[in-house]
Amino acid sequence: MKTFLLFAVQTMLSVSVFAQKQDISIDTDQKELQEVFDWAKQKARSFVVTGTRGPVNVYKKNQSADIASYQPAYWAGYPLRTAFYSRDFCHQAVGAHLLGLEEENFTMLRAFAASATKERKWFPLWAINFDGSPYTLDYRNDDDFVREIPAVFELVEKNAQLYDWTKDQRYLNDAALLLFNTKAVSDFVALHDIKKPNGVAESEGSGNIFKGTATYNEHRDQTLIEAGDGIGSQYQAYLAFAKLLRLTGKRSQAQAYNKKAKVLWNYFNTEWGVKNNKELYNRGYDKNNLPVSGWGKENSWFLPLKEITDQRSNRHLNYLDYIDAQLGSKEGLPENIEAITYVPELFFKYGQNERGWKWLKYIISKINTVHAMATLTGTNGDYPEVSFVLISNVVQDMIGINPGAKGNSLETCSHLPQDIERVKVSNVKIGRAMYTVNQQGISGTTLSYSGGEATQYWQAGFPGSHPYLYVNGIKQKSHIGQKNGFTYSYIEVKIGRDRQYTVATQL
Repeated sequence: MKTFLLFAVQTMLSVSVFAQKQDISIDTDQKELQEVFDWAKQKARSFVVTGTRGPVNVYKKNQSADIASYQPAYWAGYPLRTAFYSRDFCHQAVGAHLLGLEEENFTMLRAFAASATKERKWFPLWAINFDGSPYTLDYRNDDDFVREIPAVFELVEKNAQLYDWTKDQRYLNDAALLLFNTKAVSDFVALHDIKKPNGVAESEGSGNIFKGTATYNEHRDQTLIEAGDGIGSQYQAYLAFAKLLRLTGKRSQAQAYNKKAKVLWNYFNTEWGVKNNKELYNRGYDKNNLPVSGWGKENSWFLPLKEITDQRSNRHLNYLDYIDAQLGSKEGLPENIEAITYVPELFFKYGQNERGWKWLKYIISKINTVHAMATLTGTNGDYPEVSFVLISNVVQDMIGINPGAKGNSLETCSHLPQDIERVKVSNVKIGRAMYTVNQQGISGTTLSYSGGEATQYWQAGFPGSHPYLYVNGIKQKSHIGQKNGFTYSYIEVKIGRDRQYTVATQL
């Protein structure tokens, strides 16, 4: 055990000086945000293990460990386990991309995809050691290993998202990814839809994570056979697979999976999610095929997070209120800080910027003071998810930067709260272009880029209804639409390399 800890500490120290060419940075008037973002960059990069050496994972007592070189990877799970976990990886991947860890992301995603086999009923391994072997703490044999249904579908969703951010053709053409994605949305669902045959992947409800669970909520709901985070993630997997099919020219198959997603969404909003529930949503079903409501942490907040709830309904809005209220209660707030890192994204997504910032500030408070950041204390305080996800919470969720629908494009829509007047983020990589975005509250955005194609397309969006927007001071008619339940105005701007553009709601 002492040897294991020594290697873990040595590895952490060796990668703390990890250098990145893609040095994302922010400049903001909010001092606390500035400091915690700088901390998060350093902390997340300290978890990179690419090219380092450490012990092969061994779980049996008194068995010696050999030394192995680590594949491109980073910690995604408990810091003293030399492994990356599927759930953690899915949540950390966008932050990792923003930090320049593109090869690490691809290697780790492919490792999970390749680990899903017919013998494992197309479940990927829950945890993989840095040397590429099954992490033995969570794997005994092909019938006895930790597995949780949402992770299967989140890996498919992450495949499409990482392609959007990188434009790396391997995400479209790699054989292991192709096989896994195809099986996850077809054979996997069929093999795990037995007790309650309705097209929703299920677990046996034994309460044993080594036999599989329907939910990420390991502390309470292991006996659910279907869960909200499972059905929500399955919905997004269908959409992601449809996108991947369309990108590879398989339009008819893409349409079929878009239809599957629509059918599942309708089923949730007319039966699964509302049966015997007049006000909020069901979050799962038990072994007696009875709906389960109330507070389920992950299987509650994943429902709107994965956009399976009807955003046009009062039920959806009431459920966001319910989630905020439960998190604000002593009984409903998760003890593990990494679970709460999902919450800012949820509220920013739906234009509830003050709530998003409230929960991001809560996470920052748990990171402690600036002087104590290097030795973060508290339950699971040193968890890699905290630093990686904070990067994406700020850049993607609050500043509002996302890859665009076209190959050489991006979208912006500020979600800055009232506490923050401005945030400038530099070196955001999408495809081969590097962007700098300066958000002035929710009324003005300045953009420039270098690298990539000579011409890019920018969809500049702003919350609210603005019939006209001003592009470098010139008044232009805008488009007004609905995005995740809130009204926003946008305009598409054709932009050139190494030039600066400003779009604003007023002069």
